[in-house]
Amino acid sequence: MPIYCFRAQMGQEKSLANLSELKANKENSGVTAILISDMMRGYCFIEGESQTKVEDLAADIRILSNRAIQDKEVPISDLVEQLNPVPSIQGLDEGDIVEIVDGPFSGYKAKVMRIEQGNQEVTLELLDAKMALPVRLHADYCKKISSN
Repeated sequence: MPIYCFRAQMGQEKSLANLSELKANKENSGVTAILISDMMRGYCFIEGESQTKVEDLAADIRILSNRAIQDKEVPISDLVEQLNPVPSIQGLDEGDIVEIVDGPFSGYKAKVMRIEQGNQEVTLELLDAKMALPVRLHADYCKKISSN
């Protein structure tokens, strides 16, 4: 079945998917799958029998544009990396300089001291602090700035 891409309101992807699912189940609209991804904010992928049936589903949902972005279907090969995302810890090595992007130390720069693959956690040493303060965070909260 073809997959079509729609533009969604930023930050409303999850509620959009829930709303679309409820509407698709209620109306028996021919929609078989709805895909949203944290890596592609503002977009929603809908799989259905035809483009007109999928656009009919999208027509009544305010936070979703009622027309597909392109008049052609999205190949499944373009969505493979969305279905199998790379873990954020994979790009980090000991000694790398990172920026903390969330939490109480948001905005601080730090050096990676240790990486725990099992928990997806890193132990960091804050560079901006006056004392050497080790901080343990999930790797999703770190953005790599430079390698050492």
